Amino acid sequence: MNKKVALRLLQEFWLPGVVAVGWTAYNVYTSSGGWGLKAVVNIFGPSFFLTSWATGQFFRVRKQVALDQNLTAIESRVDAVLQRLEKHAQDFLGYTTGADSFVSFLPMFTAPEQLELGLLNNSTYPVFDVQAEVIDLDEPIDPDKGKFWTRLRFNLPSLFPSRIVMSAYRFDMRGRERLYLNIFIQTRSQGSMQQLRVARVDGAMKIATRTRVGEKVVEQTVPDGFPGWNAEKPDDLFN
Repeated sequence: MNKKVALRLLQEFWLPGVVAVGWTAYNVYTSSGGWGLKAVVNIFGPSFFLTSWATGQFFRVRKQVALDQNLTAIESRVDAVLQRLEKHAQDFLGYTTGADSFVSFLPMFTAPEQLELGLLNNSTYPVFDVQAEVIDLDEPIDPDKGKFWTRLRFNLPSLFPSRIVMSAYRFDMRGRERLYLNIFIQTRSQGSMQQLRVARVDGAMKIATRTRVGEKVVEQTVPDGFPGWNAEKPDDLFN
């Protein structure tokens, strides 16, 4: 017999054997009549198997508890590994394609009548293959004669997170009371539209902006007192 098997049998059945022997000895000792081999076996056998069954249940439950704990630990480790793999896959997609990252133009006055637009990436991942087109909605057009808005183009190979490209566009505000711009932005992963509204109010310039990615508004800023702004009808300003 394999030594490990023998040790295992001894480990699991020594207690039932001791209990059965003790119970048999007690019955023989306290009995006033004679005892033969048959009587000893009839007491020892049931006692041994009953005790074996009881201790077997104890060992079975203990093993099951240990197995459940091990399975729970394994499940937790597998979940942790899967989460790391999902994060690595997300990062790989983000750093190679840009994922759902987007860029937008940050308006700023670098001089009293000089408006500049800096291209800003506030997303988690880089953006690639940026192509932007700006149209001035106040530019006179005549569709019947084939005259449409001038498209001011800007291209950039890539822009990493928390970075800005200054002076992507410049606009002279001298003699202008307002500047309404629509900016169409296309990157490797998706397209977006930014609507920029600049108005002179009491001699000071105010700027409202809204950015859409698909049908979702991801950024919107409108200062108090901006001309034409109605909080109940926000599209009126950005149409």
